[in-house]
Amino acid sequence: MNKNNDDIQGDNGPYNTPLVLPSKKVLPEWIDYNGHMNVVYYTLVFDNSLDFFLEEILGIGESHAIKKKQGPFVLQAHYHYLNEMNLNEEFNVRLLVVDCDKKRMHLCLDIFSKKQKKVIAVAEKILINVNLNIRKVEHYPSWAFNRLVLLKNTHKKASFPEVLGKKISLKK
Repeated sequence: MNKNNDDIQGDNGPYNTPLVLPSKKVLPEWIDYNGHMNVVYYTLVFDNSLDFFLEEILGIGESHAIKKKQGPFVLQAHYHYLNEMNLNEEFNVRLLVVDCDKKRMHLCLDIFSKKQKKVIAVAEKILINVNLNIRKVEHYPSWAFNRLVLLKNTHKKASFPEVLGKKISLKK
């Protein structure tokens, strides 16, 4: 946790490559009529993991949004479903900061199955920082931007998934 200011939440690092977020398992209500985890729950898992990252690591999640009236909006999201998961399968979401500037971040998240020992799905997201009172883009707090830059520099030599930045199309 941050030790510099009681008003600032999050973690000043050092950070791992990738950040491995808390373990989860596929719940019974997530299983669809095909007998595997339904696509909507992949999105939910990625979204909940993003909330964890924003709150616990960057310190600009829900608590910050409520106190400072400033929060992250997702501008773009791209998902790749590579494999399937079944009931009670344990997994982690792993996160990499691909790029950032003073008001945006580009993130790559993947779901990694502990049982299968492989990536199940990849999400790529671009977020902006918004003043919630006037609904306009503004810079991240300097301490949060410093964390983003440190994460980006820590992650720059990571093995990013091949699907990162890939356009959507039919294979010909």
